[in-house]
Amino acid sequence: MTKPMVLGLLVAIALFWAVGAYNRLVRLRSEVVKAYSALDNVLSVHPAVIKAAQPLADVAAGVPQLSPDALWSRLVAAGEQFAQALANARSHPLDPDAIRVLSAARGVLTEVWQATDGDSPEGSTLPESLRARLAALDEQAALPAAAFDASVRVYNLAIRQFPALILAGIWSFKPAGTLDWPEAAA
Repeated sequence: MTKPMVLGLLVAIALFWAVGAYNRLVRLRSEVVKAYSALDNVLSVHPAVIKAAQPLADVAAGVPQLSPDALWSRLVAAGEQFAQALANARSHPLDPDAIRVLSAARGVLTEVWQATDGDSPEGSTLPESLRARLAALDEQAALPAAAFDASVRVYNLAIRQFPALILAGIWSFKPAGTLDWPEAAA
């Protein structure tokens, strides 16, 4: 073999490796987006459940009428904040800041509906059916959340491995953010 043939062979190997590494990174990135989509399908039900339950809860027998600044206002506001965070994360599922905001909004929503019992400062409670429905939705979200975090960890690891690290830098593959949910880490 002559030197130009060896050099050509090395260039071809490097080119095929670079294309393969790029395809792998694109595939891992799309798996993160797909995992987020599955999570988003479950999480997007939360705000709708809250909006649908409010008028029913206000007239339900045995449920105290709440003042406008009481529990429902906080719950609806938390639901709206969560819906906005979901919409932002839906547009940018690889953005660590969008995922961090989603995690914080989910934490606020969870805190509001879990803290509402007979000992609440307002002296009122959410209907048990709504509390049970929100708890069930959280349980349904645990598996997709764990799958999302797992796919993000695999993707982030791949873009930090040498020599793909060099290519990830060239092609602007940025690390994604994981959810900050205790049950997602389990």
